[in-house]
Amino acid sequence: MRGAVVCGAGAAGLAAGAMLGRRGVDALVIERSDQVAASWRSRYAALRLNTPGWMSTQPGYRATRRRYGEYPSRDKWIQYLEDYTAHHRLDVRFGTEIQRIDRLDGGWQIQTTGGSLEARVIVVATGFDHDPYMPDWPGRESFSGELIHASAYSSPDPFRGKDVLVVGPGVTGSEVAHLLAEGGAARVRVACRTPPHIIRRKWLGVSVNVPGVVLHHLPLRVADEIAWGVERTIRGNLSRYGLPRPPVGLASQSAKTQQAPAYDAGFVASVKAGRIEIIAAVEGFDGGDVLLADGSRADPDVVIAATGYRRGLEPLVGHLDVLDERGMPLVHGRRQHPAAPGLFFTGFRAELSGQLRLMRFDARAIARAVASRDRPDESLRGQPIGNRQTL
Repeated sequence: MRGAVVCGAGAAGLAAGAMLGRRGVDALVIERSDQVAASWRSRYAALRLNTPGWMSTQPGYRATRRRYGEYPSRDKWIQYLEDYTAHHRLDVRFGTEIQRIDRLDGGWQIQTTGGSLEARVIVVATGFDHDPYMPDWPGRESFSGELIHASAYSSPDPFRGKDVLVVGPGVTGSEVAHLLAEGGAARVRVACRTPPHIIRRKWLGVSVNVPGVVLHHLPLRVADEIAWGVERTIRGNLSRYGLPRPPVGLASQSAKTQQAPAYDAGFVASVKAGRIEIIAAVEGFDGGDVLLADGSRADPDVVIAATGYRRGLEPLVGHLDVLDERGMPLVHGRRQHPAAPGLFFTGFRAELSGQLRLMRFDARAIARAVASRDRPDESLRGQPIGNRQTL
């Protein structure tokens, strides 16, 4: 029986494997693709981290600005994770997918496409953005245009001269819309149901994630108002463009849904200049038309659904009573659910300071917990990740 099996070779999984190894735990990292950082490799080339490298660095190997850039690009971050794997000499088994995790006397049994494994400890780090989610819109199959998920977007080149509708102005949708507008699309519209929070990577020369560390420790209502004041100052009043103040505050949104704000890399300027139009939410399709919530129709050549991802944890651990109604782990980091001692989760929570920073902390905490074999805390039963009390 192995000491530990880590599911996933992204930043969270590699960090957990490295810290377990430092504690003398025999850790095997299992990855369904043939390389580390698979999710990053599948994203568009213009993507970069929204947190600076020094805040995103994983334990035991720094993401220096000189080598990887201030805000590492997609390719630089992939390079960092490759270097991280080599630096820690991690044991990674590629081309193997985890299918199910079950309790076993003294540990856990993992069913994979390559057979069964047994381990004393399991760390699930399969990624927050695991399965692209495409809404089952009425009439979707009848759409005569092109419909893709944002995960399939790679560059604006195939969309030059086309009328494109992006569904969802969140983290990905806002950036893709701006890239399309700058990259030669004939028309770019963004369908919006809930206005997003929009901030910049840096303001007044400081990464916005730095004050995010402080805001996380304030009462939610206070943090929401402070964050909105900063956000309004940065982005201006976008109400007349179809983007009023979001109904839920930024801190509350992060705590309750683990949803990050959109980082403005030109989206706001494109909206104000009329290069991007904000329209009503998508309700369905009718042949070549897209039906909108305000009763109007749009007839784009292409629809790009920036509608998010699902965690995809149900087949693995759904039977263990460790997920909430949204499919999110009930515990994270060093915490173990009373029903599943020895089962850990990392990479499934977010704060205003950035998700990668939390992965670093969780990796160390998990390794300490495994080394000392902390008993599960009965007081944590049913407590969701990122739980905070609202005033």
